[in-house]
Amino acid sequence: MTDRYKRWLFQLGFILISFVLIELVLRAKGYKPGDMKPNWLNFKPVDTLEVQRYFYTNDEGLFVADSLAQSVFSIQINRDGFRSPDFEALDSNKKKILLIGDSFTWGMSAYPLQNNCFADILRNETNFEIINTGIPAADPVQYAAVAEKYIPILKPDYVLVMFFMGNDLMMHDRPSIPGEPYCYPTNAGAILADIDGKHFSNVNDAYRYVAYEKYYLKNPTNFFEKIISKSALLSRLYSLKYRIEEKIRYEKNVKNTAITKKYLNKIQQACSNNHVPVKYVLIPEVKEAGWPLKDYAKKYADLLEDTNLKNDWVLFENSKDNFMDYPDAHLNNKGHRYYADK
Repeated sequence: MTDRYKRWLFQLGFILISFVLIELVLRAKGYKPGDMKPNWLNFKPVDTLEVQRYFYTNDEGLFVADSLAQSVFSIQINRDGFRSPDFEALDSNKKKILLIGDSFTWGMSAYPLQNNCFADILRNETNFEIINTGIPAADPVQYAAVAEKYIPILKPDYVLVMFFMGNDLMMHDRPSIPGEPYCYPTNAGAILADIDGKHFSNVNDAYRYVAYEKYYLKNPTNFFEKIISKSALLSRLYSLKYRIEEKIRYEKNVKNTAITKKYLNKIQQACSNNHVPVKYVLIPEVKEAGWPLKDYAKKYADLLEDTNLKNDWVLFENSKDNFMDYPDAHLNNKGHRYYADK
């Protein structure tokens, strides 16, 4: 056996052993063959899909919380489906701040939730009435609907829209359909009814799209994909193709935020009609939380420098220390305190 042949065998053996070791490490970390989902996605396939009743779409098309289901976690929900005192019980002698937002405003990952969300800190430590209409998975479509309905009714003194840059930049518009879920809370994770410009009118179709087409190689279409679907390592490598495509689409969306601005302008109009000042408080995605503000403003100039909106954006110097790690990526208690203080 020649030295060259021995070196070739050694290199081949080293590659095979490395492949097996990396495959074992990935599987130990929870990655399975065929798993191509991004690290930020909090979703997992399940044997039996169960729809949970924690949130639902009401007969006006708003995504709200179910008071009975949330009471299991000692979370108080008002008659309108929000984590706020009943609107009829608000103290008319206090100035009112209407908070509009998603899971960050709801208080996801604040612990305990009832006291450590920035909305609750403001309610407990100031003399304002804090009206929290934040709901997990809400988006600018809901933000605008909340503003248009509740600003004339509640007559707040201030409106703060808590805008999360991680998923509030809308790539596709969506319909608001009374009684039909905008988001399906399930034991696999929250599944949107509108994905990639497609609308799924039932949870099973939405789940199948996410679990069998979008993020998992459950139904490989060729021999190449069949091989990949047998390995966690090959699946992760193959997923890079989709991450690159997603990044390209996202960068295009950043430069054309027309859909997002359509709904923020509706909020602007609702506030103007009711003579209420509004501010859009920006919450960055955790991976961009440490950026200098000038770099952030440059990247998102199409949104932040819009003629109708630019004077109403509020940006703070931030830090990754204010956030949970992926896939959670919400504000931690330090982050909620940070926003309350600001």
